Amino acid sequence: MRFLLISDTHGNLGVIGELAARAQADAVIHAGDFGFFDDGSYERLSDRELRLHVAHSGLQQTEKARILNLPRNDLIDAARNHRLLGGFQSYLDGAEWPPVPVYAVWGNHEDRDVVERLFLGDTTVRNLNILHHRQGYRIGPAFVFGLGGNLLPGSRMMQRPIAGGGGKIWSTLSQYSDLVESAEKDADRSETRIFVSHVSPGREPFVELVGARTRADFTVSGHMGAPTCMIWNPFSVSSVEEAEKRLRDGLEAVRKSCLDAAKPDASWADQVFAFVGRIPKDTIEIGRGVKAPRWYRQMTHVNLPDAHVGYAVMDVDEESAKLQTFLR
Repeated sequence: MRFLLISDTHGNLGVIGELAARAQADAVIHAGDFGFFDDGSYERLSDRELRLHVAHSGLQQTEKARILNLPRNDLIDAARNHRLLGGFQSYLDGAEWPPVPVYAVWGNHEDRDVVERLFLGDTTVRNLNILHHRQGYRIGPAFVFGLGGNLLPGSRMMQRPIAGGGGKIWSTLSQYSDLVESAEKDADRSETRIFVSHVSPGREPFVELVGARTRADFTVSGHMGAPTCMIWNPFSVSSVEEAEKRLRDGLEAVRKSCLDAAKPDASWADQVFAFVGRIPKDTIEIGRGVKAPRWYRQMTHVNLPDAHVGYAVMDVDEESAKLQTFLR
């Protein structure tokens, strides 16, 4: 099974078919900031998000400067005329669709209304499958699961999904609990397990902990705007003691921020953190008879750049996985 791994297309959806064909991929794993906007999203986005879309567009600098100085209604008209939110409406209209199956989390820059309809199944797109806290997919010899959105410990993380607004989405504590429970229930340990997160486990220890907790063999993420594909695992960058401390400290930092904001729900939140933080005790030999936690030696992280910069290709069969990275 050959997967194309990409992230941060931001509505430039033609790149999915282009790279899938180039890689001869059977399926695509997308790590968020897909471009989940429709024709009504322009009015729902905050001024800041609209201006970000202008600033990061391919327009000439003079045109960007002109648009950025416009009042909101004119700003919306200009953004709509230039189609700055991308081409997802054509997917919604059924005029276009991905040429191969796509398995995607949402990012942090998406329209919550559109994402919620996709999550609930009220809106469907041919060949597009949404990864979320209650839905993973068995794809050939791999089990692919994930959760998108930003990680914002504190009051926002204590909200109920789908959380966000104004063009932003963040993950919640209840989603992480559901994700862990779903991964435990649905996945066969003999499969290659691929955990997809928009936020990088390299930046957020709590996300790495979730990967360890769900026995991920690989994590796939985006969000950072890296200059190339970044690949590492805990064994390659730290001692086992340092790696374990990183996970403990990451859990405690997120836990403290959330419990401080939880107030009446503090006992519920504490129980969830205890559940999510229950890292499996599986070990693996790392040489000379020394054993270490399986996640420390086995879990490999892939942080992707924006799709116009680069991508990765993963071949998975019943016995092994192979990974290649590319710059465009």
